[in-house]
This record gives sequence, structure tokens and C-alpha cells, in this order.
Amino acid sequence: MLRNIRLLYIHNFLTAFCPHWPFQVIYFATIAESYTIAMSVMAVETLAAALFDIPAGIFSDRVGRRLTMSCGSLCMALALICYATASGVAMLYIGAMLVGLGQCLFSGNNNALLYESLQSEGLEGEYHHYRGTAGSMFQLALSASAFFAIWYSRFGLPAIYALAIVPQVLGVCVSLLFQEPRVHAHARPKGIAILKEACRETWHNPRLFWLVIARSINYGAGESNFKFQSAFINMLWPIWAVGFYRGLNHALGFAGFRLAGRAIERFGEPCLFVARDIYWFTTQMLALALNSFVSPLIILSGALFFGPGEVASDHLMQKEFTDEQRATMGSIASFITSIVFAVVALCVGAISDRFGVAAGLGFGIAVCVLALPVNLWLFHTHFNSWKGGEV
Repeated sequence: MLRNIRLLYIHNFLTAFCPHWPFQVIYFATIAESYTIAMSVMAVETLAAALFDIPAGIFSDRVGRRLTMSCGSLCMALALICYATASGVAMLYIGAMLVGLGQCLFSGNNNALLYESLQSEGLEGEYHHYRGTAGSMFQLALSASAFFAIWYSRFGLPAIYALAIVPQVLGVCVSLLFQEPRVHAHARPKGIAILKEACRETWHNPRLFWLVIARSINYGAGESNFKFQSAFINMLWPIWAVGFYRGLNHALGFAGFRLAGRAIERFGEPCLFVARDIYWFTTQMLALALNSFVSPLIILSGALFFGPGEVASDHLMQKEFTDEQRATMGSIASFITSIVFAVVALCVGAISDRFGVAAGLGFGIAVCVLALPVNLWLFHTHFNSWKGGEV
């Protein structure tokens, strides 16, 4: 089963090697001639993920992690083909639907595959270390592809999107090499009962419920901001430097994921979550207020917090999930996050078209910080149990 983990690292790198990502909102806006429509394409990605998320989790729990990952990889490859060949909004929306489907096939499934592969070897207690390494491969690929895009952008944005198809096709090939975790191979719940039980378990577990709410606000709004930041940075730096910015951002993200396991053991989840929320809000609002050449660098400084926060959040939720509905429960969390992202993305695009890019980004930052009081309440309520190491 440890072979699965090595393959997961490779698969994560390939699916995240996306030289087009730094220019996504710029490319969509060029085709659609509107930031609102550009952000709506991204909103469709997450709305599609929200629509398919729970069925994808049930699909994973029923047919297995390996087949689900292969289907997700194929969807991502087809999505890039649609984006690369798009000449109008319709093809962008088709690509967005495929991206959403691919993302939801990955969202609950891949972390469940990692956890169950470790569980098969009796190593589930080391999940946060392996999850940190797995997440770091995403950041390494995103950083490398962003730096590569600096040079390749001279051939034009359509050429970048065409090239991005290649690693997604390779990801399909790698996905076929996985083995089904032994833990999951003997647990195949049936029918809609999987969803009902997963919803019941989530609702009646206050710790899990509020973890899901806090993550949904922080990640949903935060990811919307992150994708729109390219438009803000492009106002202050030349377009080639947008790729440079993303490369540095993901390089710091890589370092954050690699340090995540030790950071969680040293400081604990409460300290990491609260410090992250406060720092992100303060630095991003300062960057907007300055609105100068140094603003992207100020925003960039918060990238180190991303990895530890993601690993801590996922580790806590995986411990609360049940083996029978692990992917479905993960999909419920992802579903709520997708809804938040879609709503915030549409609002950011509309506000930007009417009041300017900085105003749209400021709105997203204000929504993101709403996770702070939820985290403060959650960690205060459970402080004694977490202090004793019971999560």
C-alpha cells in the first residue's frame, strides 16, 4: 500500500502542473470581455463540483478509490482541451463543468485513499506528515509550472493552455497504476443510505460540523481571492511577473506543506488557525491600502500559512470521519466549500466590474476573515480536550 503513496505524490505533481493557472482570470476575461463572466466561469467550476461532489463521494465509497481517481484525471484532461480550443464563452463553460467534475472526483477520494493506504499499514497516526508531503507536491508543481510560464508566455496564452493538456494526460496514465486500499476493499456500503448516514454523522458531531463551516468560509472565500489576485497583480506588475508571483507563492506553499507536520506537533491546530486568519486579513488589507509595487509581496508573505492550515484542517476532519462514509463525508465538506466559493467569486467579479479590482478583492478578504470568529469559538469550546491531545 505504500506504493500507492508514492504514486499519489507523482499524480499530485502531474495534475497540479498547470502553467495556465497564473493567467486564468486574464485569459477568460480576454475571451469573454468581462471580469464578471470570467469569474462566473470559475464559479461554474465550483458549482459543478458542488453539484457532483456528494454523488462523487458515494461513487468512490461504492466502486473504489482507484477507478474514481482515473475518472477524475480523465475529466481534467478533457477540461483543458476545452479551454485550449475555446473561441467563445460556451466552450469555457463546458470546460468549467468538466473541471468541477474532476475536482469533486478527487476531493473526498484522494485523501481517503491516502488515509486508507496508511491505515492498511497501521500508519494512520502519521497521516499529517504524509498529507503534508502529498500537499507539497501540488505546490511544487504549481511553482515549477508558474516559473515555466514566465518564459512560455511569450508564445501567447492559448499556447500555454495547449501545453497544459500534456501533464493531465500523463496523470490519467499514472491513475491506472494504483491499487485499491485493503481497508476500503472490504467496506462497500450501498445506495443512498451512504449519504443519509454521512449527513447524520456530520450533523450530530458538533466538532466536525464547525470544522466544516470554518473550512468552507476560509477556503471557499480564500480560493476565490487567490484566483482573482492575478487581475490585481497585473495592475501593478507586467504580465510576465504574474507568473513569477505565482511561482514564488507556490514555492512558499511547498515549504509550508513540508513543515506542516512539525508545525502541527509544535504549535497545535488552534494556534495555527487563528494566527493564519489574523495574519492573512492584516497583510491583505495593508496591501490593498498601499496599492503599490510592494503590495503583491505583502500578500505573498502569507503563503507559508496555507500548507499547515490545510493539513491541520484535513487531519482533524479525517479523524472524525467514519471508515464507511469517509469519501462521502469529505464530499459534504467540499460541497459546502464550493457553494461559498461560487457565491464569493460572482460577487467579486460583479463588484470589480462596477467599482474596480481592488474593491472586489477587498470584499473577498472581508468574507474570508469571517472564519476567524468560528475558529475562535470552536477552539475555545474544545480547548481542554485538544490540549490533552484528544481530537
